[in-house]
Amino acid sequence: MQLARLASLLDKSLTTDQAMQIHCQIVVNRLNDLEPLLIRQTLNSVARYSPRTAHYVKAILRRMQKSDVFATSFTIRYLCQHGQFREALSVYEQMHSSGLFPNTFAMSSALKACARILCKIGGLMIHGQVQKCGFCKVVFVQTALVDFYSKIGDMMIARKVFDEITGKNVVSWNSILAGLQKRDLVAYTAMILGYGINGRGKEAIELFEEMMDADIIPNLVTFMCILTAYNHVGLVEEGYRCFMSMQRHGLLPSQDHYAIVVDLLGRAGRLEEAHELIKKMPMQPHAGVWGALLLACSLHNNVELAEFAWKNCCELEPDSSGYHSLLANIYASVGRWDDAKRLRRAVEEKGLVKIPGSSWTECFESQQ
Repeated sequence: MQLARLASLLDKSLTTDQAMQIHCQIVVNRLNDLEPLLIRQTLNSVARYSPRTAHYVKAILRRMQKSDVFATSFTIRYLCQHGQFREALSVYEQMHSSGLFPNTFAMSSALKACARILCKIGGLMIHGQVQKCGFCKVVFVQTALVDFYSKIGDMMIARKVFDEITGKNVVSWNSILAGLQKRDLVAYTAMILGYGINGRGKEAIELFEEMMDADIIPNLVTFMCILTAYNHVGLVEEGYRCFMSMQRHGLLPSQDHYAIVVDLLGRAGRLEEAHELIKKMPMQPHAGVWGALLLACSLHNNVELAEFAWKNCCELEPDSSGYHSLLANIYASVGRWDDAKRLRRAVEEKGLVKIPGSSWTECFESQQ
């Protein structure tokens, strides 16, 4: 009766704090024998993300008297969903070292973490575990492997796993994945991104065309990947035509799509075209769009347009010093030393923060 009542309270909790309070009552009243039965409900109820919530989820896992596959897998996936990839891999390693048998969800999430931080050794080890555990035919694990090998640039293995996905009928996982077409779209998208960010634009374009020939409809993420591929190899006209084709597929480009095309045009020196594209956007540009234009201006020393882009960036993200640094560098490159010093002094006086970027060359074991 007590178990049912606690489960009901957790199910009806409206906020993260309420779920935490109920879980605290479980601990305070020494209902630890019931806690494993309620762990699924507690973790599901703690749904709103914040640093405190992530810490709390990990604390729940540590307090468990007996290791639980669901709770550990949930924690790994939860951390991955919110960008804490190193923490996720740490939990996965603890899961494995404790003798707990990782399931397919834990493995696919850990592979995602390895892909995002380019942890090559970790990903290879997990692939070995996938083979040892007999999960090689589980499609969403295969797709995670495609994504991992694409990110680290091993396109031969990525394509091998990819081909196995498209030619396999995995009936047992039909209830989890929404059919072959959806699986193919995810895998194609991962492959297109992998080729693109490794400078193999021709292969990325061929895959995109192959996907279209197979009557697989691209989504917004697919277009993000193919536009990124065009941008990485500098195919300006082709990339712009691809961008303009989105509406034919019933897709409205997002601010992020515009940012990629602005960057594509800007790097090619077509700054006015990039500016005109921004002015024609059906929504308000975010700082990333103006930042792409500002970066392009820094590459081509266009002071006037840079100042305009900088002003918009500062209005949208007033606490970032990165835009000030870019404009200061432009001033310095054209000999306007006083203006450059003024901007750098303003950064120091206002205590502005440089928003850190993430490098694709970071690895799990060490940071450059």
